Amino acid sequence: MSLDLRLDEQQTLLRDSAERFLRDEFPFDRRRTLIAEQAPGDPGLWSKLVELGWPGAWLPEDVGGLAGSEIELSILVEQMGRFLYVGPFLPACLCAAALRSTDTVTGRTLLRSIAEGSVRAALAHSEPGGRGILDMPATTASASREVTLLSGRKRLVQSAQFADRLVVSAIREGQLAFYLVDPRQDSVTLHPVRTIDNDWAADVELNGAVGDLVVGPDTARTALGDIAFTALLFVGSEALGLCEAAFEQTRDYLAVRSQFGRSLIEFQALQHRLADIFVEIEQLRASLLGALAQAAAAPAARSAAAFGLKVQAGSVACSVAGQCLHLHGGMGMTDEMPVSHYYRRARAIEAQFGNSDYFLSAYGKVMA
Repeated sequence: MSLDLRLDEQQTLLRDSAERFLRDEFPFDRRRTLIAEQAPGDPGLWSKLVELGWPGAWLPEDVGGLAGSEIELSILVEQMGRFLYVGPFLPACLCAAALRSTDTVTGRTLLRSIAEGSVRAALAHSEPGGRGILDMPATTASASREVTLLSGRKRLVQSAQFADRLVVSAIREGQLAFYLVDPRQDSVTLHPVRTIDNDWAADVELNGAVGDLVVGPDTARTALGDIAFTALLFVGSEALGLCEAAFEQTRDYLAVRSQFGRSLIEFQALQHRLADIFVEIEQLRASLLGALAQAAAAPAARSAAAFGLKVQAGSVACSVAGQCLHLHGGMGMTDEMPVSHYYRRARAIEAQFGNSDYFLSAYGKVMA
């Protein structure tokens, strides 16, 4: 059965309203102000996103969502890529993905809170020495006096600095599970860091932190697959929006700059370069649509589509942003030009959750 991935009326309205909202509420100057202030995100903007229902836009109604799907999530994230949004939306989505298959009362309650935006949650999964999101954690969970204690280290937990709760992956008796941890415990230490793309993250130390089981061993592997698919769909959608915006701004920049009495965009060599960039963007769009078409497919097919999307997203984003940076000339390297920020985000996307080599290897394994 074929899947019609053309946007319907409601999805088109969602895309247009998201674009207007981010243009008005998160212009490039606002982003630069947050970076200069070293501010941990924009709580005011997050509250407005919650009012619009974005955290639950792709989640079912029975957990407080708006009965959307991965398509709605992709629509929102593509616009976030266009406007270089920085905030806790990705961590919220990853935690929601982890909890979609849970049957624990704590997990279902947390999922509803995330969908409604009343709890800001961050996923703590990646660890020092790990290569990507599919790796098993070394963090351990052990029982002590009717509570579970977690010990280990997590790296680059996005938005951990202003998360109300952490969803932490750990191994207990040789099996993967996920636990809910309050980051304000004395046994939890955060080490804030800033990433190359000016996002906020933290390394997390767990020294006997108390955790509540939210995803048990029976469904944890399924949850990790859902997390990986959501993460890769997210960065693929973001990469597409990033590339589209960088291309459009570069095209407009060439139209107003002149040399030898002619607009730069009139030179055939530059027109050919713009055409090549456009083709790359459309290839990425096709890969994203392919991943969306496999969202409800069998795990192997879904994983293969997501891995391919991640490789394509990293390659195309770096290529397109790099070429747009070059076409801006020396001006493109300055912090005042959005294209330099697009380039830094593109480089981060290539490495985020695992680089291209990591996912090419994973793709080969799932297709073997």
